[in-house]
Amino acid sequence: AIEHKGPGQYDREYLNYIQQIVRSAARNGISVFIDPHQDVWSRWTGGDGAPWWTLDAVGFNITSLFESGATINQQEYGDPYPQMIWPTDHYRLATGTMNTLFFGGRTFAPEIQIEGQNVQDYLQGHYIASMKEVATVLAGEPNVLGYDTLNEPHTGMLGWQDLRIGGFIRHGWYQTWFQSMQLGEGFPQTVDVYDPPMLYNHTETLNKHAVRAWKVTKLGHRL
Repeated sequence: AIEHKGPGQYDREYLNYIQQIVRSAARNGISVFIDPHQDVWSRWTGGDGAPWWTLDAVGFNITSLFESGATINQQEYGDPYPQMIWPTDHYRLATGTMNTLFFGGRTFAPEIQIEGQNVQDYLQGHYIASMKEVATVLAGEPNVLGYDTLNEPHTGMLGWQDLRIGGFIRHGWYQTWFQSMQLGEGFPQTVDVYDPPMLYNHTETLNKHAVRAWKVTKLGHRL
């Protein structure tokens, strides 16, 4: 919500709203601890947190993330939405890629440059700058005890030794990292479905229409 319009465009109305909430807490004798909240990266990837343009900047086509199998989210899955299925997005292509680049881009994706910066520096730089805006607005509020660094961070694919294995949470469509990569490239994959969680139910083919999760450039090059 802080920088949703685009890189460096801060929502002053929202920042003022945060300040008013903190001041309301102070009037009622409540101290606050500021939590930069996120779950599985973004609302576009099944949770909340980072704005859409972070996904766009690394090459994702945000309009095809669900259809391609790169994410599962409520706005496209519909209701009834399986309870507590959102953590499985940690092990799907979109969230897994973003967390990997955020924490390990310099090491594992040194050639990905955005506006003259490595993708890790670009993503972290915008995140830190946005939180600096929050801290600046709240600098004079005596009931602010401090700030968290980042709610429930996840390392994505970092440290993963075998791409033939998926995450430990088996709930709904279960795909390995390698299957996630193939789905993102537009290759349909037959995956196991766990319903209820951790109990195998059946198999299902994802991305039957061979939709890519990645953008195509104006020159026709596939990212």
